[in-house]
Amino acid sequence: MKGGPGVSDPRPGSDVAPGPTLDAFRGYSRVERALLPFLREPTLWPVLVAALVHAIALVAPLLVIVWRNPAPGWPLVGIVVLGGLSLAGAGIELRDRGGPGPLNGLIAATWILCALGAWGGARVGIL
Repeated sequence: MKGGPGVSDPRPGSDVAPGPTLDAFRGYSRVERALLPFLREPTLWPVLVAALVHAIALVAPLLVIVWRNPAPGWPLVGIVVLGGLSLAGAGIELRDRGGPGPLNGLIAATWILCALGAWGGARVGIL
């Protein structure tokens, strides 16, 4: 077997680089196993940036609607649901790691950029 612990050779005697097995992800929560490759692998960063931009494009108008209307209705429900999901993901990471990690940083950056996008869009008059 080529490689080290947690790495398997796809075909004996091949020159193909071995990939990680599930043993490489032991000790991580389901959320971390799903998101850590996007934070650690530079070739996946464009996907992460695209997802972040789409999240901002979705949440920033909702924040402006909730901010401007006295009874926003469904947009407020959307913000509460997204906020709850964010808190749940952050809580999972805090519980599993015993402190903040990359997922908490990503969640915080997303909400900060959404708030800045909402503020900037409302100030310029786009939203």
